[in-house]
Amino acid sequence: MLVVSRGDSGSGWVDGHGRPMSQLIEDALATRLAQWIESNCPPELPAGVPVHIACRDDLRTRPCIVLETSDAKLVPALPFTARINLSVHLFTQTDDTPVADHGAWAAALESMLRETGQMREDLDSLTFVLHDLIARETSTVADETRGRETVLSFEAVVTAG
Repeated sequence: MLVVSRGDSGSGWVDGHGRPMSQLIEDALATRLAQWIESNCPPELPAGVPVHIACRDDLRTRPCIVLETSDAKLVPALPFTARINLSVHLFTQTDDTPVADHGAWAAALESMLRETGQMREDLDSLTFVLHDLIARETSTVADETRGRETVLSFEAVVTAG
């Protein structure tokens, strides 16, 4: 059971260990979304491509998908709801992944994440609701000496508690 209270001097909602509610919501989103991507990985991507959560997983194999959340802002009228910036990174190596393959994998991943109906149905529970995943921008960086990275940027609206 999650126990939350008002932090000292109006610092916002915190759990029993002093962690801000916004951080708990970010963690819930990243964990659930990572599991969902692993379970629903598009067939265009290599089988078993790992999904990592930034700042939690140090070891990175390539190809891999990395989820990074930031700037969670609680919705003032709803203390258990937050707007969260979500970046989904697709990393590949230049020596074993042709440009066309990287592009096809990135397009498949982006398409999967834009189809939020099934995702919401799969992720929603009594303690977690993904209200929306709003696509923001996509960029691909090609560094032929180290690899390629596509970043898919979203804004997630989530209730957790």
